[in-house]
Amino acid sequence: MKNISIAAGAALLASSAMVQAGGIERTSQSVDIIFEEGSLVEFGVSYAMPSVSGIDPATLDTGTMSPNYFGFSGAYKTDIGDKIGLAIIFDQPYGSLAEYTAGFYTGTAADLSSSAITVIGSYDVTDRIVLFGGGTYQSMQATADVPFVGGYSIVADPAAGFGYVAGAAFQIPDIALRVALTYRSTVATTHDTLEFGAVAGTMDVVTPQSINLEFQTGVNPKTLIFGSVRWVDWSAFDLTPANYPLGSIVDYTDDRVTFNFGVGRKLSDTLSAAVTVGYERNLQGAPTPLAPTDGFFSLGAGLTYTMGNTKISGGAKYIWLGDSSGAAGTFENNSAIGIGVNFSVAM
Repeated sequence: MKNISIAAGAALLASSAMVQAGGIERTSQSVDIIFEEGSLVEFGVSYAMPSVSGIDPATLDTGTMSPNYFGFSGAYKTDIGDKIGLAIIFDQPYGSLAEYTAGFYTGTAADLSSSAITVIGSYDVTDRIVLFGGGTYQSMQATADVPFVGGYSIVADPAAGFGYVAGAAFQIPDIALRVALTYRSTVATTHDTLEFGAVAGTMDVVTPQSINLEFQTGVNPKTLIFGSVRWVDWSAFDLTPANYPLGSIVDYTDDRVTFNFGVGRKLSDTLSAAVTVGYERNLQGAPTPLAPTDGFFSLGAGLTYTMGNTKISGGAKYIWLGDSSGAAGTFENNSAIGIGVNFSVAM
């Protein structure tokens, strides 16, 4: 049933994390490319358009505080002999962007960005059992201005750290069935900081461990169903600068579990499509100015066009962001749109 691979491209893009919720997460950190046949290189770009606003503690409208942003990704995969695969993956797994221009929080802003390079090797124990693992090199930097807290500001310089990835998969290639379980470790970084524009120091950041369960199977020669369940240990994460008056700028009381499910369909020899749904439960947590929504529900769609050894995939996703209410204000009826394009060339 290998001819459903055309549908798999659209399925991947429709389910990709062009916009994610759950902490400061922006990608699902999938290593699915390690299962592709042969050698290929791919590059992707996405654009997120969140629309988040609310009513602040002074009962003033915050205005839209969520700027749009781009995301970039890339990967290379090749085989070494009959049983060994090697992949190099670039993504931007974590990020946060906020800018308040109205209300009590006017002037409050944050910009956290990251990038990661992951090197994964796989070994086919049998034609149905695959073991894989590798390492990741992740960098992060951040700035924040919180004028309503004593005129606080911080600049955290770029810093990098290492983590690891390990997993196993069961597959039946003839029916495109695969179930893969992937563990990704924490990554710790220590950042030089400047607070209040004058106070030098350091801040430790540990991004959370996670587990991905990803699955797919062919229903018939033209149809693929797929999905994932992702757990992230967000309750162990916090950003706590040395001199921030309120302790943590961002922390989370609960872990997050995110569900995605979809169907891919081959429409012709060159065109395939996919649709997806995604869900993350609203845990009824209190909002903070830099994390004002809670949970989501999403619908996505993607198309893939194949020209010889080249595939071009395009997708879009609409996300209904969960409501949140507490001492920091009330944020309701918010949403986001993500669009993306991915280019893949077999070599």
